[in-house]
Amino acid sequence: MKIIQIVGRSNAGKTTFIKSLIGTLSAQGTVGAVKHLGHHGFLLESGKDTTMYYESHAALSGGIDEEKSVLVRRENDLDSTLETLCNAGIEYAILEGFKSRLFPRIVIGDLESENVVLRNPTTDEVIAALPEFEDYYTVEGLVRELRRECGVSRPGAVLTFTGIGGDRTVAGSPEFDETADALAASIRRELETAPGIIGARVYHRRGQPHPGEGILYIAILAECSEEAFAAASSIMDRLKREHPDQEM
Repeated sequence: MKIIQIVGRSNAGKTTFIKSLIGTLSAQGTVGAVKHLGHHGFLLESGKDTTMYYESHAALSGGIDEEKSVLVRRENDLDSTLETLCNAGIEYAILEGFKSRLFPRIVIGDLESENVVLRNPTTDEVIAALPEFEDYYTVEGLVRELRRECGVSRPGAVLTFTGIGGDRTVAGSPEFDETADALAASIRRELETAPGIIGARVYHRRGQPHPGEGILYIAILAECSEEAFAAASSIMDRLKREHPDQEM
């Protein structure tokens, strides 16, 4: 899932731009959009059943009509929302606001900001710059992406596993990130050449599971389970050999 963050001052035209961008991105894949409401809050309609379920401390309440469904979740952190979108198969997540989260971003207006990819762009310029925006995957999202990439709806076997890579004394540094990204690319190449493997994806998520660390998510599609387990075993042996002090 590609994260495209949009920031700017109030009344700079962010929402108008995002509406246009959603239309353009929808031709490329599924789009989700999340707005940072801050202290304004979001009012649930009083007296409705879904509101009363929420007020009764349901972790999730929802309703479905003939056109749509609506869900209200008790979690109010961005990461859990991104995980929900990714697990649902969203390919492009547009974030409006969340200035404290330094994803590669688009600035609308004259706001000074860090990590700026584009300023006041056209939607076509955003499409051209998509590789510069950050990827974000859960294990489930990684499998969905792999299936789309390989054009396979029902492979013989799907296998996922994780491993923490790198030296924790330098975790979170640019050198660590570059090393972990290179390791992820190397593992993917090795898996893709293994017998019976249809495809593989490896994703280095920064800052997980603990701040300053990184975790590798690995997904394999194979013709049969034996070949998937053989390839995974080879990679696990390699990670243990090259990073003996890390959790696997």
